[in-house]
Amino acid sequence: MQIWNRVFLMDPRRQAEATGALVAVTEAINAVSDYGYNLWETVVGTQGEYGGSALVPDIEAFNSGALMHDDADGEVLGALAAAVNDCVGERPEDSFWNVSHVLGEWSEVPAYVTNILHRPPLSQLGPLTGASIGVAERFHEVTGAPITVCTSVMGTGPTVRLIVGWESLADWAAETARGMADSTFQERLGAAAAIPGVTLMAESNVMRRLI
Repeated sequence: MQIWNRVFLMDPRRQAEATGALVAVTEAINAVSDYGYNLWETVVGTQGEYGGSALVPDIEAFNSGALMHDDADGEVLGALAAAVNDCVGERPEDSFWNVSHVLGEWSEVPAYVTNILHRPPLSQLGPLTGASIGVAERFHEVTGAPITVCTSVMGTGPTVRLIVGWESLADWAAETARGMADSTFQERLGAAAAIPGVTLMAESNVMRRLI
């Protein structure tokens, strides 16, 4: 299983317009396809940043457009996509993530997620993935939050990513503080940081689900 992501950086002067355009095109595509996209907006981190996501059991079907229904109206979808493009500040960036480890219940998409990206040299991707799984397991034990550990190389450079789900921003704030204060969690984090060449927390944000 893979996770597809597309990151949009929108013109900050048109953020409300961008939100409406992204919601409209995502809802329209979901209505005439089997993609099942989710749409996210960054609330802690880079403002004007949005993300699309989907689970990808078959990358060929996903990329070929085979998941679109026969009754999809290309002109309508094209107009909605053009409205999004009018608000884009930079080129969108796509990535695919290989799921390495899953903790907790993901049957429902959470209201908020934390994305935490660690960057190792390619030769240390395996060791950092293993160490990150240990860190995630302890954080899950302490907080109960669902966590997915995934990796990517092409387009992103060697990266280990933790996706942590939350019911609310208050839940994120309280449980993150509790997890970070745990001594065993800190020990495992220290072991990951000791891997040569690794940059922990190279990027992080909190995103709110719009769809």
